[in-house]
Amino acid sequence: MKILLVCLFVVSTSCTRSSHEDLTQKILNLASTPISHFDPQLVTDLSSLLVLAKSYEALMETHPYQAPYVVLPNLAVGMPEVSPDGRVYTFKIRSDIFYHPCECFGAGKTRKVVAADFETAFKRMADPHIQSPHFSYWAKQIAGLTEWYEMQKTLPKTDYARSISGVTALDETTLKINLKMRNHYFLNDLTVSVTAPLPQEALDFYHNNLAEVMVGTGPFILKNVVHKNRLEFEKNLQFREKFFPGDPSRRVPFVDKVVVTVINEAQTTWLNFLKGKVDYLEIPKDSFDSSITAQASLAPELEGKGIKLGITDSNTNLYYFGINNRHPYLKSRALRQAMLMAFDHAKFNRLFFNGTAQIAHTVLPPGIPGNETPLQNPLLGAPLAQAKKMLASAGFAEGKGLPTLTLTVRDTTLARQVGEFFQQEMAKIGVQIKVDMVPFATLLERAQKGKLEIFYLAWFVGVPTGLQFFDLLYGPNWPASFNRVAFQNDEFDRLYQQALGAPTRESQNGLFHKMNQIALEQIPLIPIVHARDFFVHQGWIKNFVPSETALGLEQYFDVDLELKAKLLKSL
Repeated sequence: MKILLVCLFVVSTSCTRSSHEDLTQKILNLASTPISHFDPQLVTDLSSLLVLAKSYEALMETHPYQAPYVVLPNLAVGMPEVSPDGRVYTFKIRSDIFYHPCECFGAGKTRKVVAADFETAFKRMADPHIQSPHFSYWAKQIAGLTEWYEMQKTLPKTDYARSISGVTALDETTLKINLKMRNHYFLNDLTVSVTAPLPQEALDFYHNNLAEVMVGTGPFILKNVVHKNRLEFEKNLQFREKFFPGDPSRRVPFVDKVVVTVINEAQTTWLNFLKGKVDYLEIPKDSFDSSITAQASLAPELEGKGIKLGITDSNTNLYYFGINNRHPYLKSRALRQAMLMAFDHAKFNRLFFNGTAQIAHTVLPPGIPGNETPLQNPLLGAPLAQAKKMLASAGFAEGKGLPTLTLTVRDTTLARQVGEFFQQEMAKIGVQIKVDMVPFATLLERAQKGKLEIFYLAWFVGVPTGLQFFDLLYGPNWPASFNRVAFQNDEFDRLYQQALGAPTRESQNGLFHKMNQIALEQIPLIPIVHARDFFVHQGWIKNFVPSETALGLEQYFDVDLELKAKLLKSL
């Protein structure tokens, strides 16, 4: 489920390269799958976040070449002042940050960002009338956020003039944030678009509906949307002085335009890449064997065209089958265990990840904080006879008495194939599965509302820690947030709360380990794999770094037009 972005081919989705290739401007040509909207407080899918990060900026940013743990000041002037107890952060805001020109300021006008705009972003996150799925995560951290939410629920219309005790603009350039408890990764949390500053003028002008507009400050301005299928971003000519990390002589952004085109099928994207119409992408599974050698290097045919390879780690994601733990049948742990035992993880890895992913034994990837010595799930790889015996212990011997269950996947060829594979695996023990295909936005909406029985999704995190992954299982995150499986376990939630305020990372990691053990024993979802991603990029793209989660990287990429002209002749 790598969801990437919305846009259409203006002329055609043909794989024939245009003879009128523009070599006068530095243009990044990207491909993505659809997104539903541009609202920073409502977006949850990776593709939408990647798009928003072209225009929206936050106080901090992840270092583009030292991700995920190294963060840099972005809209902040240097690193914040932090109180001795780690609960109060004071930021100085840059005085040279301006919003993109927007109607909300008057035709063609803009204004400077002030500290109060960050207050507005946090208030909107806690606005009960828009129901942000991010609220529950931030309410655990920011002092006064829950109280503000509860107070606003009593009003017919949200009153943004009322203050939040935990987020305070001391003056135009000073912002203070009070946490409920210490968070060792709080600066990493402040790299995402949901925390980007928002002008109150935009909320008033657009009636608090930001689904179709971007009111950002970043290096690229959204200039054109063609039938919601093609997004055209242009370089922000008024962008502040910002430089390539470690080199104050190289001002970013380097490219003039970023064009994102929606392509729903991975194979079509791949064919367009081979024709030079897409600048970089993850290699689709059906093209993997012909592109990557047994030694995990690029095939000579592609190398000869100047194409380059980059590989990501597998510690920032989890592909899984979500299971509704409140479902009258699926709430049975023995049934969930039987389904896990019947599923052939190794075969799934070979078919859908070309054998390159790590088998997921539990929610946490191996090696990350809380799973340094990886837990092994004894149920994985169990003989089929044991899976059938477990199903019988659940009261459904050979599947008798169990109705057909529905697996919901997104409406793509790859997702349909995943669904059919799951269907076949479950049939081996007598569990009948119907596969339902829906648009991705519908899948997310239904999952968050608890309306699905079983679903296939992936979870990507910016910083691989237990808290990031365990958001999938934390009780208060259901419904309308990230706990889409409705898992409720008092001990797990208690440990989560303790981990939030753990005095040291070492003690926090010990709590993660206990939570990981609970997740392994309870099987609230079926973890499948942690994927390594194989990215390829055209030889004319400079400063490229493969990443599935880093936001705003396009500002650091460059295009060598002379080399592009040369290499296009070989495609």
